[in-house]
Amino acid sequence: MVRWDVVGVAIAVVTDGGNGGVMLSKKESNCSARERECVKKGSKAGADDKQVYCLGACAAIPIISSSTDESALLAFKAKITRDPYNILQKNWTAGTPFCNWIGIICSHRHQRVMALNLSSKGFKGTIAKEVGNLSFLISLDISNNNFQGHIPDELGNLHRLRGLYMQLNEFSGQIPESFGFLNRIQELFLYNNSLTGPIAPAIFNISSFQVIDLTYNSLGGSLPMDICNNLPNLESFNVSYNQQRGQIPESFSRCSEIKFLDLSCNEFTGSIPGKLGNLSKLEQLYLENNTLTGELPSTIFNISSLTLLTAEFNMISGSLPHDICKKTTRLALLYLFENQLGGQIPSSISGCQSLKHLSLADNNISGVIPAEIGNMSALQSLYLISNKLTGGIPPQIGNITGLQDLYLGDNNLTGEVRFRYFNFSSLMELEIAVNGFSGSVPHDLCFRHPKLKYLNLENNQFHGQISSRISHCSVMDTLDLSANKFTGNVLDNIGNMSMLRNLVVGRNNFTGIIPPTIGNMSRLLILQLGRNNFYGKIPPELGKLPILEGVFLQANQFTGEIPPELGQSSSIRRLYMQSNKISGEIPLSIFNISMLRELDLSGNQLSSFNVS
Repeated sequence: MVRWDVVGVAIAVVTDGGNGGVMLSKKESNCSARERECVKKGSKAGADDKQVYCLGACAAIPIISSSTDESALLAFKAKITRDPYNILQKNWTAGTPFCNWIGIICSHRHQRVMALNLSSKGFKGTIAKEVGNLSFLISLDISNNNFQGHIPDELGNLHRLRGLYMQLNEFSGQIPESFGFLNRIQELFLYNNSLTGPIAPAIFNISSFQVIDLTYNSLGGSLPMDICNNLPNLESFNVSYNQQRGQIPESFSRCSEIKFLDLSCNEFTGSIPGKLGNLSKLEQLYLENNTLTGELPSTIFNISSLTLLTAEFNMISGSLPHDICKKTTRLALLYLFENQLGGQIPSSISGCQSLKHLSLADNNISGVIPAEIGNMSALQSLYLISNKLTGGIPPQIGNITGLQDLYLGDNNLTGEVRFRYFNFSSLMELEIAVNGFSGSVPHDLCFRHPKLKYLNLENNQFHGQISSRISHCSVMDTLDLSANKFTGNVLDNIGNMSMLRNLVVGRNNFTGIIPPTIGNMSRLLILQLGRNNFYGKIPPELGKLPILEGVFLQANQFTGEIPPELGQSSSIRRLYMQSNKISGEIPLSIFNISMLRELDLSGNQLSSFNVS
């Protein structure tokens, strides 16, 4: 093998009886043409050991050869404390060509390690600093393992590195300042680790960066206000789920190539910079779960490429722009819930023809639901709960044939709900609780909406009877009819609703008995029948329900004894039977319910404990 040796300021090419390959100590471009030609002739001559063929004036750097790569890899192996598949133990052995080892890709010309890919191998251990000697490395992927400890500073020596993938591990400590020397890196993935401290500011000076993902760490400090001054190629930046503080830098507007920006779940304060509206290629912007204030900049809605905007759980004020979707015609998701938005829903929202998911819940939005909302043909979920909306449900909402989730609860909405207007067979969740609605539930509700899983009509003025055909809601998970004026027996055929987990019908005028078929409802968690006119005996089948947690039978007309079978349940936490006509002895088995935390049997005709 031909090696470059240094004598003073001159470099001599010598052979040592190896394979005759040429290894340069510096890029050939730094040598003269004459010297490069001399090197080629010398390598072909096959001269004896240590015979000098040419001298030059190239500057010297440390001698690194393929043997250095092997040493670095073996040092990496030595730091592994867990190798569940014996990959390194059986395959990475000294004396065998390391270019054939699992996870290694070598360059054809130099036979140097270009890529190290050991993702998802179950490894545990630390990273040897010698990895920084793999000077030809372009890609390093050790993601989805159990590596621990600090990231070695020596990784900053990998000047050819394009991609560094260390996500989904247990690394701690800070991001090395030496990463600022990775002047060719394009992708840096460090998400899902335990990194702390401020983000090394030097990394924001690397112009080659395209993707930076630091999600799910404990990185503190604040982002530099000039963050995008030297990142002309950045396409994706994700620092969500950290502890970043301070204001969002206006200089993000200079990341002209950025498509994905996620600053969510941090401690950012101040207002959203209006200059973000200059990001003409931005597609997804995540700002939720911070402490942002001020008005929502209308300039954001000038970004024609924008498909997603989330800014929920902040303190953003102001109102929606009157021309909200005039330019953001591709907007598919808009989440602004849990803020302090006021004003009204603009009728121009009908222009959001691509919008699939809209949530303005938990704000101070007033006025009526505009009829134009029925023109949003792509809409799948609409969340307007906990606002100050008035008026009724516009019948045009039935035009949204693909609507799956409709949440209008906790407003000041009134009027008769005409369920026949809901022409969307795709409906899965309907929540219109805590309003002033009236009307009755049609007998064919479950035929019109066969996918209905969640129905909440709580605290309105609904009346009439619930048809036994409610049992045809075969996928129903939650049925909440509480605090209305319903009559009849809602429990007819209720045992056929095998998927039901929450049956909440308290504070109505329901009558009838609890049928034994309730024992078929093996998924039932909550049975809330309180404050009605139910009568008859409490069925022992309740004790057979495997995950039943809450039983609320208070203020009815139940008679007979407490079935001792209730004591067979190990899951009941709350048991309320007060204010009925239950008689007999209290079975001691009740006190065998290991999870029982709340018990009220008062206002009955019970006697002593049954100790038999």
